[in-house]
Amino acid sequence: MVCVNSLLVLAGPLLVRRIVDRAGAGADVPELRNLAFAFLAIVIVGQMVAVAVTRSATISAWRTTNQLRLDITRHVLGLDHEFHRRHTPGELIQRVDGDVTSVSELLGRVVPKALGAGLLIGGMIVVVVVIDWRVGLGMLVYVGVAIAVVLLLRHRAVAESSDELGAFARLYGGIEERLNASEDLRSNGAGSHAMWRFVEDSADTLGSSIRRESAFLGMWWGVQGAVVAGTVLSLVASTLLVSHGAMTIGTAFLLFQYVLLIERPLEDVVHELETVQKASGAMRRVAELLAIEPSIVDHGTRSPGGGALDVRFEDVGFDYGDDQPVLTDVTLSIGAGRSVGIVGRTGSGKTTFSRLVLRLVDATNGTILLGGVRIDQISLAELRHRVAMVPQEVELFGGTIRQNVTLFDPNPTDDAVVAALRAVGLDALADGGIDRTLGAGGAGLSAGEAQLLAMARVWLRNADLVVLDEATARIDPVTEARLESAVHKLMAGRTTLIIAHRLSTLREVDDIVVFNDGRIVESGERDMLAADPTSRFHRLLSLSLEGDDEAAVAEAELLR
Repeated sequence: MVCVNSLLVLAGPLLVRRIVDRAGAGADVPELRNLAFAFLAIVIVGQMVAVAVTRSATISAWRTTNQLRLDITRHVLGLDHEFHRRHTPGELIQRVDGDVTSVSELLGRVVPKALGAGLLIGGMIVVVVVIDWRVGLGMLVYVGVAIAVVLLLRHRAVAESSDELGAFARLYGGIEERLNASEDLRSNGAGSHAMWRFVEDSADTLGSSIRRESAFLGMWWGVQGAVVAGTVLSLVASTLLVSHGAMTIGTAFLLFQYVLLIERPLEDVVHELETVQKASGAMRRVAELLAIEPSIVDHGTRSPGGGALDVRFEDVGFDYGDDQPVLTDVTLSIGAGRSVGIVGRTGSGKTTFSRLVLRLVDATNGTILLGGVRIDQISLAELRHRVAMVPQEVELFGGTIRQNVTLFDPNPTDDAVVAALRAVGLDALADGGIDRTLGAGGAGLSAGEAQLLAMARVWLRNADLVVLDEATARIDPVTEARLESAVHKLMAGRTTLIIAHRLSTLREVDDIVVFNDGRIVESGERDMLAADPTSRFHRLLSLSLEGDDEAAVAEAELLR
């Protein structure tokens, strides 16, 4: 269709040339009228073909880039915790959607224009060479000089456009970070500082945009100068050739129209060069993102036996690649079906321990076994089915209650979803209808209900190993009682790891593990440790009973 459109654009001036020459030769009105109708038909068909080109190119571009968005999103979701710790969600959104949109604009708009411009200019030169090789040679030189001028001015524009992309990424990342922390910023009086940071980032972005626009404005003036020069040269050359009888008036008009037609491709080069540069930078960033290899590689083919999973850590160590150990020589054995309370001050390694069990990170050294099978030999699909976590910060989504419980999996039946809600004490939600829509972020549910809903997710999956990470940290005592009841039900027939600061959460566990500075400093049956006055856990219990202080405070006093 691009080829057809280019041929029609070339044919229009040729037909006008014929009309002018025939009129000058005294042709009759019917002949000129027929030529005029033919010209009108060419213009109309050309416009229809141009619309079809744009539509087809846009559809093809979006189909291609939508698949690319899915591939990048899948890749990013498979990257490890350390990658997400270094990159804000705002930055990743810009790279997954913003960068790919630049590629889409390149494919849908620039590529058809570039192809059409190449065919148009090449066709013009061929037509003019056939008419008069000397004029054709002059047009070839003119086109070469005009393109060279644009390319010479391109380099500065390329660099400025790349800087602008980076500035926008920093701006969006900062906005996302401050929006997430808006409550803390307001409550601590840091709103003014956050706003000034936003102003500074915005100023940097504005400066980059102005520099980029100035560079492209210089290119635009270069194109306009080339077009004006070409117009003057064509008029002078045509006047001389017509006056000497070497060219007809129609041919002179054809040459003038072709020079004017060259203006459009050259302007397209200027206007779309920004898109080309953005797409070039975007594709480079996309390629860099896709080249990042996840540290968690799924090569597992083995499956642990059915039922509750036992857990074994053998001389496990972990660090984030900065030679600062988070866990050191952790050796621990947890029997299948046992419930274990894990305590320790902030930064002692509790959360990292849970991430290793979930294989969100891989151990730097040592061996981890679940159900007697090395964790890296279990497929991730099997692991995600058998091991589940209830985090401190529960993520809820804009959607129905059913969708939030099933995490948008259509396979569980409505009866299974209702049963999971009732099992964790959310009878009110079950009675109100699981198709009721929650707002963004789970608006409409309390913090306690959100935690219980997260437990309903685990119940529905029927996981064999459950990790509860500070599940009661931000709820009131009444809701905590409901949560403890749900936890007690959840522990039945499962291996359960409960990371907690509130010792009341650990009344029903079988064993206790105490972490300090990345090491296990105490472990054993809860009742034995609680009865032993020399144990750390006994002292921790005593401190928490002496006053109304949070267990977290008592724990910090004990373990610091």
